[in-house]
Amino acid sequence: MKPLLCLLVALLLNCKTQSANNLGPERTEPAFIYANSLATDGCEEFVRLDHGNPSADARYKPTANSLPILQKAMASTPAGVSPYERSVTIRFAETGKQVPLQCGWGSRPEVGEIEIIAIRDR
Repeated sequence: MKPLLCLLVALLLNCKTQSANNLGPERTEPAFIYANSLATDGCEEFVRLDHGNPSADARYKPTANSLPILQKAMASTPAGVSPYERSVTIRFAETGKQVPLQCGWGSRPEVGEIEIIAIRDR
């Protein structure tokens, strides 16, 4: 029993969790959020900051923990030009990681990862 307990404690001590200390400073910015459109050769859910130039705006993937915040905002925010896009103001913190964003045709661009704190209509 004691070896099992020691093993469990060792595993728990080695687990790496995302904490608020690992996140960058909180930011609030205008953005567009996008629903999962993989079925139409789009991308999975992501955030694009709105700096006025769509081709230069940065895309971010939400963490697994904050993805439900984006999904809830998609359901409650009126659609814009596209049924997959919503215009919002987002409060978030960057995790400092680059992660793959799954898109249609097997594309997986590397994008920054963010922890979403809050989303509201714009």
